[in-house]
Amino acid sequence: MTALIYFGEMLVASSLAIVLLALSPFRMSSNVALLAAGVVTWTLAEYVVHRFVLHGLVTTQHGLHHANPDAAVLNIFWQIWACFALIYLIAGGAFLAGGLFAYSWYLFVHHCAHHGPDRLSLRLLQHHRSHHQFATRNYGVSTTLWDRIFGTISRQ
Repeated sequence: MTALIYFGEMLVASSLAIVLLALSPFRMSSNVALLAAGVVTWTLAEYVVHRFVLHGLVTTQHGLHHANPDAAVLNIFWQIWACFALIYLIAGGAFLAGGLFAYSWYLFVHHCAHHGPDRLSLRLLQHHRSHHQFATRNYGVSTTLWDRIFGTISRQ
């Protein structure tokens, strides 16, 4: 059931991103720049929310995930989708498309880290496993970039 939720959400996010790009009124170069900005923004938001919200302000639900990381995830976080709607209103479709593609990658990485480690690069797998072992570092899931920039990466 967990795979169905993860991959169903990945399919919806990726499909929506493709539609948004197809409907974009901008030139290709502008769409590429906006898409890239959306990807970078998602990865930074992922890091910030994981580090300061899930490990700071609202720890209960995320703490359950750390206590039992391989338990089934049977919910879709509507808050993320509400933020995506707001981003669309503020920044437009091509920017949101980048965020949606990056979100799909995040879902894939997180699912594989817990349920299909052989499908994931060893670097990302070790990064995520280290976070579950030592919850005060390695907050990035889909990339190690922000942990490197902010000095929260473990020295494996």
